[in-house]
Amino acid sequence: MATTAILMKEIETLPEEFAVEVLDFVLFLRTRKPATEFKKPQSKSMFGSFPGISTDIEREEEDRA
Repeated sequence: MATTAILMKEIETLPEEFAVEVLDFVLFLRTRKPATEFKKPQSKSMFGSFPGISTDIEREEEDRA
């Protein structure tokens, strides 16, 4: 059965106040912008981000000296 037909069948069985909520939701969906491609967050290096905080690499260099 097509999705639209299933939706219509389910909506017809709802009480009137819920059917109104469904209509409100459908109208809300129409106003939304189409979903854009999800952008994966990128990790940035912490080096230089926090001046005064030693990094592991700096600590290793200090340990070798």
